[in-house]
Amino acid sequence: MKDNNIPDNECNRSKDYFDPVTNTIDIRSDGLYPSNVLSNLCSNGFRFEGMVCGSMEGFLQSLKYKDKDKQRQICSMKGGNARKRSVTSWQTDQIVWWKGYAIDRQGEEFQQLVRRAYQAMFDQSQRFRDALMQTRGMTLIHSIGEVNSYKTILTSQEFCSILTDIREAYDKRDKNLPKRRKRVFINMDNVLIDFHSIKENQGNDTLSMYGGRTDNIPGAIDAISELQEYFDLYILITTSWNNPSVLVNKVKWVIHTLGNTFKEHIIITSRKDMCIGDYLIDSSGNNGASEFEGEWVMFGSENYPDWRSVILYLYKKEDLDKREFSTTCEN
Repeated sequence: MKDNNIPDNECNRSKDYFDPVTNTIDIRSDGLYPSNVLSNLCSNGFRFEGMVCGSMEGFLQSLKYKDKDKQRQICSMKGGNARKRSVTSWQTDQIVWWKGYAIDRQGEEFQQLVRRAYQAMFDQSQRFRDALMQTRGMTLIHSIGEVNSYKTILTSQEFCSILTDIREAYDKRDKNLPKRRKRVFINMDNVLIDFHSIKENQGNDTLSMYGGRTDNIPGAIDAISELQEYFDLYILITTSWNNPSVLVNKVKWVIHTLGNTFKEHIIITSRKDMCIGDYLIDSSGNNGASEFEGEWVMFGSENYPDWRSVILYLYKKEDLDKREFSTTCEN
């Protein structure tokens, strides 16, 4: 376990309480990260039901006070200061207080109140949330905590159970969230359209006919149709500004061939490295393609000689390799 360089003196000590043999982590204020940040003494500030909480320790200790002003004062304290305000008078009748309302320490209402407070801290404190989620797969313990619920505002078992439940609920929710569709930029020339063939057959003077040509790269249109189901696709267009008619016809070709859905997915650029995404499919490193921050898939190269090889690679890279691939992309 490593120290996360937390500046707070209350939760920045040096002992390692992670046991790799038992895969347990002991939550202690003098432990290494994330043990220290999970301690109630750590100053993970949050707001809860209209009250400012300087730490979880502040909230817990404030429950022992019936006076609203005193409770508000203690609730706002950092962990160390709040712990010094601990009293035992509540133990006699096992009644604690929240905003002037009496609550049975041994009842379900108390348990729900404390759980809501921890959830609020988890939701609002990035530091606490990151620390808790770093303990995925570990068993949480609090060896120095009190086990008798009649003697403490929160037992070690209650404490660890609450954190474990919050962690598992968040982990489950996180896994069930839909994954962001990866963004793929596809250069038009010599990836979708055989631009070299058009120039050879028509010449530069007749490139205005670009929009009416059918010199498509084999398998390109079917590949776009397949990839569109799993990826967020954008068509990159580059052209000489000295011949704007070519640009117009390229746009017309995209809309006519790929459909109206691509109207909002056309990018005209001479700096492909400025496009932010996951993959760039391009046949050359020109116009910033070789400096693209994502992964450049060099179409027509030895590794990616055709569209089928590109599709197979992308599906495998994104764990979609069990899919039945269309044979139309082979030719």
